[in-house]
Amino acid sequence: MIILLMWYKVDWDKLILLLLPTFLRKPVLFGYVRSLITPIASLHYKWSRIREDNLKKLSYNGQRCYLRGALNDRCDSELRRIYIDEVPEPNLNYIYQPEENLDYYLDTMYLDLDFTEGGEIVDFVVYVPNDLMNKINEIKATLEFYKLAGKLYKIQTI
Repeated sequence: MIILLMWYKVDWDKLILLLLPTFLRKPVLFGYVRSLITPIASLHYKWSRIREDNLKKLSYNGQRCYLRGALNDRCDSELRRIYIDEVPEPNLNYIYQPEENLDYYLDTMYLDLDFTEGGEIVDFVVYVPNDLMNKINEIKATLEFYKLAGKLYKIQTI
């Protein structure tokens, strides 16, 4: 039989009672030892909160569904309106090469710069409601933490 011990969960009152000899288990001495243990219990509580936050942070990754979940959990936990979508495909005009010996005509062409960031085409678009734009720094920090290296994004308001 395997016994799984939760070494990080400590009941300090129970530990004090177990470590005190039976003839010293009086309310006054228990209270005194408990007051001595209070700083350690406080540090343990802070550590356990940080541990839970880190485990939550590690449960996400750079996949689009997890990234959307992380953004919604952090910035819009009640309504969950933030979503991530692919970049719309641009209309590409093909220009024939001289070796193909085909006539080619160029119409007036316009560059679609809506989905570029610094001259490079972005990989995904994050749609954020307008009332959450005051949390834009938090959204960008979350995106930078979880997105894959080399992926570019653009944030647009809904």
